[in-house]
Amino acid sequence: MSNQSHSQFTMLSQIGSGSFGKCFLCKRVADGAQMVLKKVPISDESKNEARLHSLISHPNVVRTFESYLSQRSIYIVLEHMAGGNLHEHIKRNEAEEFKDEDILSITAQLTAALEHIHQLRIIHRDVKPRNVLLSEDWRTAKLCDFGIALKLADGQKAKGRFGEVGTINYMAPEILEGREYDFKCDIWSLGCIVYELVERKKAFPGCQELSVFHKICSGIIAYPPASSSKLIGLIKALLSASECVRPSASEVLTLLEDTARSLPLTVSF
Repeated sequence: MSNQSHSQFTMLSQIGSGSFGKCFLCKRVADGAQMVLKKVPISDESKNEARLHSLISHPNVVRTFESYLSQRSIYIVLEHMAGGNLHEHIKRNEAEEFKDEDILSITAQLTAALEHIHQLRIIHRDVKPRNVLLSEDWRTAKLCDFGIALKLADGQKAKGRFGEVGTINYMAPEILEGREYDFKCDIWSLGCIVYELVERKKAFPGCQELSVFHKICSGIIAYPPASSSKLIGLIKALLSASECVRPSASEVLTLLEDTARSLPLTVSF
């Protein structure tokens, strides 16, 4: 991580803020390229995020160009995805169904990203539509925000209390129950995203944490019997309550290929 000024960028606008810090759309002075500058307070978590970003290089993970220190903050320079995030895309289109082939394409891209980071023994721990960014034509999806990601040692599992990681509506039951967990928690979250793309509503809705907690840990999920989607079987596999039964990212890619073959169209991954 270099220690330098961010005078190499011209700030254009603030495009996001939250507990993580702030994000700015900026232009690189040297060549005019648009990028995103993420400003986060210096902490163990932000140092960890910058370190993990430096380890990851995959076409379906938002690219990190560099990170540096300036004025008691860490700045992470990221590629700009002009299509916004998947949450916004779902909200804009909630009145109409997404095509199965489009859902499969997004799912395959996210699964490829998860397979890559899991091979690096990194758990994202906050996979959700807001952390999926889209290209301007909405055909490319990329995973972002590794602010609470965790890198496991060989043979290690994670354990944390409810409320310490992730967003509850997308959180796996093993985390909520305070049990040991591993990469399969990201697969559960992926299942929640696929459900949301198919039904255009959350798999486990609600703002009251205890209510959502109960729904997830009790396996209470509505699969509309009239759904025309051929992806319900895939969703059920991803949302297997037992992490031992839940597929790995590599196994999900195989499931996606099988599902694609059942559709009256050609989907390439």
